[in-house]
Amino acid sequence: MKLKLSNNKGFTLIEIAIVLVIVGLLAGGGLSLMTVLTERKTRNDTLDCMNEARAALINFAKANGRLPWADATGDGVSDAGQAIGSLPFQTLGIRPADSHGRPLKYALHNNAFNNNLGTDLTTSCSTLRGGLTGAPLIVDSAGTPAAFPVAAVLISAGQGDLDGDGSVFDRVTAGIYQGNNTTGSPNYIRNPPTNTFDDLVVYIDQYTLYGEMCGNPQLAVRNSTAANIYIYDNTNHTDIGIIAPGATVSYGITSGSQMQIRNAAGGGGAILASTPAMPTFIAGSGIGVTVP
Repeated sequence: MKLKLSNNKGFTLIEIAIVLVIVGLLAGGGLSLMTVLTERKTRNDTLDCMNEARAALINFAKANGRLPWADATGDGVSDAGQAIGSLPFQTLGIRPADSHGRPLKYALHNNAFNNNLGTDLTTSCSTLRGGLTGAPLIVDSAGTPAAFPVAAVLISAGQGDLDGDGSVFDRVTAGIYQGNNTTGSPNYIRNPPTNTFDDLVVYIDQYTLYGEMCGNPQLAVRNSTAANIYIYDNTNHTDIGIIAPGATVSYGITSGSQMQIRNAAGGGGAILASTPAMPTFIAGSGIGVTVP
């Protein structure tokens, strides 16, 4: 027997049940869509935060001739000699946390030979020009499985511990692209999100930082002696010029080069006294030197 809510104009109970099922499916789909959109917005907001932090690090390096050291105590202030820790947001004057309310992990280049990027302009530019070796190393799944050194890396842990290793920072231990964002050993990993990985990683490569921080310095030298003097590039082992008595000459040089002022050609003779004292590495905008 067919049941109706009203004579020939209503819905059967079966039809009502079908409508309720459809409404339920639509509602469930709507909730899933809202979840996806919310997660996407949170991820994009975090990427914005990380890109702001990356720009702040580069600007700090341009202003100070070095990258800031990491924050080891959680107060947002960089701690001298600390290569791995949290981003020193107080030192940089930027927002303190990502969209999940956590500080960003931060590591800058620092190897066993003390060729780090947290000391001064001369050391930074010389290190960048010579090529980075050592931590932090990155594997970027947009490229090849080979790890490569970077000037600095920033990591957001995402929503939580998706890989279940006890750390909010995740690892990738299967496949050709592998890395460990918990320790950075043997390398960090930039990878698309999966069911067991949702970290976000942004890094600064050596040539970007070199171009932004080191520039094309000028070496201006005044020869106040009674003899010719020779400007010697000790990094490339070549003379770049001869300055006659009483003359002042300016040279464009490669940032990070060690320059000497000598009384003989080809790196011969003696290094002459000067103000400021030579030899020295030249970086930044350059330097003016007088040989009395």
